[in-house]
Parts: sequence; C-alpha cells; structure tokens
Amino acid sequence: MNRQHGFSYIGILILLAIIGAVSAQTMELASTVALRSKEAELQAQGDEFSRAFKRYYRASPQGSPSYPKELRDLLRDPRFPGTVRHLRRIPRNPLTGSTNWMPIPAPGGGIMGVAVIAPGEPMRKPQRTLAPATVGAPTPAGATAPQVAAPASGYATWRFGYDPAQATGTITPDANASAPQAAP
Repeated sequence: MNRQHGFSYIGILILLAIIGAVSAQTMELASTVALRSKEAELQAQGDEFSRAFKRYYRASPQGSPSYPKELRDLLRDPRFPGTVRHLRRIPRNPLTGSTNWMPIPAPGGGIMGVAVIAPGEPMRKPQRTLAPATVGAPTPAGATAPQVAAPASGYATWRFGYDPAQATGTITPDANASAPQAAP
C-alpha cells in the first residue's frame, strides 16, 4: 500500500514538471507574438513619419525645398499663414511608450527623419527605412545640422523619413502624399 502512494506522488511530480514546461513555452510564445505586434505597429508609425516628412518637403515653396527644423513643425507647418498639418500628433513608440525619437539631420539643415530609440534587438528588419548612407551624410558648409553616426545594430537601425535622392521605394505610396492636410 505504501508503494502505491509513493508511485502516485512521483506521478504528480512528473505531471507538475510537464505543466511547468508547457507553461514556460506558452509564455515565450506570447512574448514573441507581443513583440512582433509592437514591431508591426512601429513600422506603421514609421511609414506615417515618412509620409509626413515627404509632404513637408514637397509642400516647400518652389525652388527652395526644405525639411522641418524640429518635429513640432510637422504638427503645424510654420511656413504657411494658415494651419497646415503633416502629422496630427507625434506618435508614441510602441516599444517604450514614449514620444522620444532620435532626429536624423538633413544635409543643409533641418530634420529629414527619425530613428527609433529603444533597447534590445529587433526580431526582423524594417520593411522601409532610410538608407544607411543617408544617416550622418555630409552636411554642407554653413549648415547647422549635427553629424549623427549611423547605428550598427538594434532598433536604432530603424530610420524613417524622406530623402528625395532615394525617393523610390523609401515609403509606401499614399494617395494624399503630395498634398498637405489643412485643418479647418
């Protein structure tokens, strides 16, 4: 009789070990799914940034295209007397929950894009991003844009913006990409 109770005890311990292993695998899978979802959201927000930088650049007066001096200029374009918005709000980074983005200086001054500020390594590569040669590109003499070293790895390699030199394939087509959005 004692032997049977000991056998049941060992059986329960084995069952608990199996349940623990399955739970650990489930938690790992849930974590992976959550990170992939955040990366997809990050890509969508990056595409939104890219369209906004493109709209701002293309809405410049004829013959003098320019980039915004700061991200807030995308919320309300200071070059127009009325309210012209290229973004409704600065999006939150889904990986960190903050609205902090690393500005990418444009040749000639201003900001041509943003890089992601987040710890860790991404699970995948971004689908659309500024070319590495663009980040930290030489700034012409007299320009106020600081140099930014091109990141080697991590989420900082996810860079979103607009570079007319590589305009083909940089961002997704948008029916309203060339027309700025005016607020009533």
